[in-house]
Amino acid sequence: MQKTDLRKLGEIYAEVYRDFDVGEKWTKEAAEKLMGYWFQKQPDLAFVADMSGEIAGAAMAGIKPWWDGNHLSDGEIFIHPKFQKQGIATKLLVALLERAIEKYDAVSFDSFTFKKKDFPLSWYKKIGFVENADWTLIAGDVRQVLAKLRKSN
Repeated sequence: MQKTDLRKLGEIYAEVYRDFDVGEKWTKEAAEKLMGYWFQKQPDLAFVADMSGEIAGAAMAGIKPWWDGNHLSDGEIFIHPKFQKQGIATKLLVALLERAIEKYDAVSFDSFTFKKKDFPLSWYKKIGFVENADWTLIAGDVRQVLAKLRKSN
């Protein structure tokens, strides 16, 4: 991934999520900021798929030290709709995993995906990922949480 790719990747990411319809309303601008975050955080683990000079998608993740070794953490993989089902995501994931193992001795890839849609969870399971029954994703509006914390003190 190069800094010059960020705008186009933001456009693709926003389009993928618009078509995927999972409730996340990504704008091009917000998605470009996310791509910039990953590029800044871990540029050596940010990969772009190029199809005859056209950006087809990307894969990226960060390294997080954990009790059992380095984990790839909170990754993203997305492919433009016109390039999907051509094995591009698989090739990107292979590149990401190989680099993470070679450079960081990564032992695990921990990320999130959607439960209410068969895909991409079915793809992840097919290639060897499993759902972690011990974990659950938590999220909260920071202002509401802060207000409750202030009331309890």
